[in-house]
Amino acid sequence: MIKIDAPLAANDDAHLKKLCDRQPWPPHYALWQAAYAGYRSHNGNPWYIAPTAFVPDVSDQQTALYESQSSSQRIVMIRRMQLKSCPMCGSSVTGTVDHYLPKEEFPEFSLMAANLVPACSHCNSGKKGRTFRGATPNERFIHPYFDTLAGEPLWLTRIIPPYEAAQFEAAPLPGLSANHSELVTFHLRHVLGTQFDRNADNLWATYPQYLRDEVGGTAPVSPGRARKEVARSLRTSILTSGENSWNASFFRGLSEDGEARKYLARVARTLTATPLPL
Repeated sequence: MIKIDAPLAANDDAHLKKLCDRQPWPPHYALWQAAYAGYRSHNGNPWYIAPTAFVPDVSDQQTALYESQSSSQRIVMIRRMQLKSCPMCGSSVTGTVDHYLPKEEFPEFSLMAANLVPACSHCNSGKKGRTFRGATPNERFIHPYFDTLAGEPLWLTRIIPPYEAAQFEAAPLPGLSANHSELVTFHLRHVLGTQFDRNADNLWATYPQYLRDEVGGTAPVSPGRARKEVARSLRTSILTSGENSWNASFFRGLSEDGEARKYLARVARTLTATPLPL
């Protein structure tokens, strides 16, 4: 989750006008333009935006427009945005384009730049699918273009004992308001999948060796030193991959879990220090 500027969104109306200068789209221009205006005025919020009913129905043709232009410079520019992490889920990769409001449900926004978000392949084709809202007005996805909330730290990874076979749970930060907590909870539930779990598993399994190497020697790693190293790892993760990346979430959770840090310090004691190359 990252707050970013919508690339090419200022060009949406001009692009739509150019499209509707060609058949069979001229009769639909005014209604289509109104749909774009409604999207912007409601910041893409699906609780205030209903699919537009075009007569005759052209939804299939509108959905197909994205496939026909997916290699255009306009969409490639969004796909190739250089970002620290996926704006939707926080993974370390991007490279595809996700529709914030799914084109299958809102085909009129299939080419609207304000609705096209750079994302990882999981977000584009994985767990999120055609979901766009939940049961209450606070249950929707965080919009990386319109929700300023996306620029703040929002979540952490809870480490669930027994630590020998730890499991991991994504959770909103305790200090968030009730509305924001509900929003973040819905977002996390529908964008994170098995790759997030594997990333947390890997960090948990390898961090004792990191502690051992940073402390050096074979002496016990103190809880204070473990706390210091976790804080440094959190700062590094935020710098390199963003406030709401998977790694930042992991170390944010670990920084607030003294028992988990003590466990890692104990495990690190038994490891052999990795010799530095000559």
